Amino acid sequence: MAVIFGLLGAFSWAGADFLARHVSRIIGPVRTFILAQCVGLSALTVYLAIIHDPNWPLALSFRGSARRADEWALVATLLNIVGSVCLYRAFAIGKMALVTPIAASYPGLTVVLALASGERLKTSSAVGIPIILAGMMLAVIPVASAAAHPEESAPRSVHGDHGGVGWALVAASCFGVGFWALGFHVTPALGGVVPIWIIRLGGATLILALAARRRSQPLLPSGKVWRPLAASALLDTCGFVATTLGLATGHVSVVTVLTSLFGVMIILLSWFLLKERLHLRQWCGVALIFAGVALVSA
Repeated sequence: MAVIFGLLGAFSWAGADFLARHVSRIIGPVRTFILAQCVGLSALTVYLAIIHDPNWPLALSFRGSARRADEWALVATLLNIVGSVCLYRAFAIGKMALVTPIAASYPGLTVVLALASGERLKTSSAVGIPIILAGMMLAVIPVASAAAHPEESAPRSVHGDHGGVGWALVAASCFGVGFWALGFHVTPALGGVVPIWIIRLGGATLILALAARRRSQPLLPSGKVWRPLAASALLDTCGFVATTLGLATGHVSVVTVLTSLFGVMIILLSWFLLKERLHLRQWCGVALIFAGVALVSA
């Protein structure tokens, strides 16, 4: 089940980001992110109210056995927000070919923390996980030349050739520790859905508070953009839920590595739907990923 949840999370996140690209071009990335948080929070609230999840009343109660899980859930929420902000900053000032693989390396930290916390991997998974990580690095590193992108090859006057590296490292660290915290300290007590409701609540509250102070245009868009926006938000939320359900199985390393493949799946979607060309190195990375997934699933 861990493999199924991990791949489901990756597919969901890939679809969400693919749609979010289209929406961001219409209403902007900030409004897209804010509205996606709110739509996801609303959907989870309705879902939890309908199924009467017994863990929901414990959320943020800070009572009894749930107190420690609530504290770690808040830590995971802050790490998710800080990691997202740092990632956006890294993309804004750094070279994609440099910051992308650094940010995408967060599963390595989660695996190290999980093993240090007592998780034991079977032999096939111990071999498959490094193969998947290597394939992911090959696939996600953008292919660019100085001739095609002169602005990328020119030194940056302020940040230099290594602009964004520090921000990318902080983002990777936040995501790596955050998934470890969810897997070992939150999902065992609160299940797979309630932790994401807490993260969405914290993210939406903070972002809306900041947006209210700096808003220069109406927050709610009009027209047909709501359809892809809602679909993207729901897919993103499903990706998080699938991930936490997978983490709840105890296979934190396997689930985190598999869900991180959403970036590779976006590349494949772009190739299939948008007819974007893939470099030979990227195809080699995809082949390694399939081989690694087969080993992890064995």
